[in-house]
Amino acid sequence: MRKTTTPTRYRQDLKDKIVRVAMNEFKSRGVRDVKMDDIANALSISKRTLYEVFDNKEELLICGIKLDEERRKEMMTSFVVKNNPGVMDVILKFYHAQMEAISSINPVFFSDISKYDRVRAYMQELHAGRQESALEFFRRGVGEGYFRADVDYVIVSRMSNATINYVMESQMYKEYDLKYIFRNIVLVFLRGFCTLKGQEIIDKKLNEKT
Repeated sequence: MRKTTTPTRYRQDLKDKIVRVAMNEFKSRGVRDVKMDDIANALSISKRTLYEVFDNKEELLICGIKLDEERRKEMMTSFVVKNNPGVMDVILKFYHAQMEAISSINPVFFSDISKYDRVRAYMQELHAGRQESALEFFRRGVGEGYFRADVDYVIVSRMSNATINYVMESQMYKEYDLKYIFRNIVLVFLRGFCTLKGQEIIDKKLNEKT
């Protein structure tokens, strides 16, 4: 017997497709330059259909950003479960994944998303939720002998976030390639809080896949 797609399944499939197409447009052109009309046209659907699924562009954007975050978490969780890695393996995996992601994103995208209140609030909430996990990760690195024990990692975290914010606010990406900026930020901070044991691994592997 031929199976039919239920309305609920159809709506979910349509929502997923909208988010995928919209995020591709946002990341390649920037959020402000992409209109809801553009998204509807790219999907060959009416704008009315689009608005039946998403009330506005900000709702669509935050849905896409949350989905990206879920995929990143799934990727890292899968890596940890399959490989039982040490902290240096984890941090370098994350670094290479971020470098790969950045390579396909227009820097204007990052600048644009900060202008949306709900997105900014979500990013702040996400950062706050990561703090304890990050500190536990740093403690583990100290225990494994890769991270320095005499560093205040709360300050390191706040400084790294402030650095990223400055890059976006000053639009430094117009002067330098975003991957180049990210690599230099990571290089300075990561080598700064690593022990000699950790630095040896960075010097050996940081250039891989870049």
